[in-house]
Amino acid sequence: MEKNTELVEYTTPATKKGKGGKILVALLFMLLAASMAAAYFLFQDSDSAKAGLKDANGQIASLQKEVNALKIQLDTTTTNLYRERSARAKLQLDVDTLKTLFPMHVTKLEVANADGSGESVSAYGSDIAAASSMYLMPRITYMGLSVGKELELMVRLYDHEGKLVTGANSPAGYSYSCKIGTIMPGENTVALSGWGGADRGHFKPGTYRYEVWYNDMCLKQCVFKLK
Repeated sequence: MEKNTELVEYTTPATKKGKGGKILVALLFMLLAASMAAAYFLFQDSDSAKAGLKDANGQIASLQKEVNALKIQLDTTTTNLYRERSARAKLQLDVDTLKTLFPMHVTKLEVANADGSGESVSAYGSDIAAASSMYLMPRITYMGLSVGKELELMVRLYDHEGKLVTGANSPAGYSYSCKIGTIMPGENTVALSGWGGADRGHFKPGTYRYEVWYNDMCLKQCVFKLK
């Protein structure tokens, strides 16, 4: 009796090892490809990060320059402010000292010819004819410093010969005194008492001088002529 002999294929261990090696190689290749791709993208990201960092550093440097410039400007402004405050404090001190010494700042002294009632018959500062002269009446324009203070001024009148004009009731060293009342703020004009007589031609032709004093200090003087 014939027996059928079936051919049985056996896979040897060597054959299995060959297939597994191919798979491993494929996996390694894929891993290597993935690693290379990751390295490429990482390299690209690194360049981008470096560029971004460089740009950020540039912006920081620019901002630092602006900060330094602002600091210098602030220091300059602070210095100027300190100087201005110091100047204002000194000015205020000078003003306070000036108020003590000079209760008013006389900016102008003018003279007019006046009659016996004290009314001027010529414009202040205009020429005065000796033939029609009666009372020589001074007028001051001042800026009030010690506002509200009552003040008395001393007056000196020098005649055409340069001599101090005095009378029986004249204060020592002066022609006369004159109260002007309360000092007002801002610019003010006040006419002082005059000196002379009701008769026309009371004064001779020549150069005269008026001086207004306070506490032995001359506030203003005026030289004028009678023609």
